[in-house]
Amino acid sequence: TSFPDKVLNLNLPDNIVLRSKGSSRAYNDIGVRGVIVYCVDVGVYHAYERNCSFQPNEACATVNIDVSTLFMTDPCCGSTFDFVTGMPTGGAAWRPLRQYRTTFNGTDLVISDEIIDN
Repeated sequence: TSFPDKVLNLNLPDNIVLRSKGSSRAYNDIGVRGVIVYCVDVGVYHAYERNCSFQPNEACATVNIDVSTLFMTDPCCGSTFDFVTGMPTGGAAWRPLRQYRTTFNGTDLVISDEIIDN
């Protein structure tokens, strides 16, 4: 799915949570069903497609951040995914989530539609 670059100013109140290692936030305005951005470490980010890799055409196949904030989950098929790798850790899914390229310049985090192979 092609989309224009999404630029997130991490100094803005809505995005400042992403400055902390281990933090995550969902954005619904890009990708197929949105993306989940995860801060691996200071300045290192991963952006995962929210469309589940198991039966992606199902209407409910949308990945969310688990309430524990420790992993991602698809309530439709029950699959869980690791934040660092995007790989499934449980449930029916066997393929990783699609990962988009991110670049960070100290203030702005840019998510492009370029897919990274997990």
